[in-house]
Amino acid sequence: MNNSKLKSRVNGLIALSTLLIFITACNNSDQSANSSTDTAANADTSMKMGGTADTSSGKMSDTTTNKKTGTTTKRRGRATVSAIAENKNAKIQADKSGVYEMSEVRPAYPGGQSALEDYITNNIEYPQTAVDNSREGTVNVQFTVDENGNVSNAKALGTKLGDGLDEEAVRVISKMPKWTAGSVKGKNVKTRLTLPITFKIEE
Repeated sequence: MNNSKLKSRVNGLIALSTLLIFITACNNSDQSANSSTDTAANADTSMKMGGTADTSSGKMSDTTTNKKTGTTTKRRGRATVSAIAENKNAKIQADKSGVYEMSEVRPAYPGGQSALEDYITNNIEYPQTAVDNSREGTVNVQFTVDENGNVSNAKALGTKLGDGLDEEAVRVISKMPKWTAGSVKGKNVKTRLTLPITFKIEE
């Protein structure tokens, strides 16, 4: 093979290699661009949904953006409990099921009102749907404390708030630890109580 043919073949191989390198570089560039586009699209979808995970508490918070200032704030729900509602017109006598609406010595939560407030605040899981829909209000939960201090028959009274708030209030009340039972004439009795739990959205 003469030098001219050899040189021609070498030049052809160099040109082919250059072409392959160029095609590979173009493909990598396209993949990188697609990846960036997908990432941007996913981020945009996340922003539109408005929900972000609060990793510090394991709960979900609703995110809103102030269009004027461009600042983003997290909206989260919080629950508080008021003092036990009392029916001053109730008589100290048992109903047909043996439950007193009013007892001489009222049932007491272990640790008092402050401990009760801590229990509610730490155990309520504000439903994400309620946060999304800005649902808030007060749920009056009625329940019975029996002779041994056990809590039973919890139910929400009146019109429901919706979005899971009523069910969450009942769930937390049902799981309360034992109370000190109420008593009449020195004897422990079953007593019916009503506890107001207020749900509020905070920003």
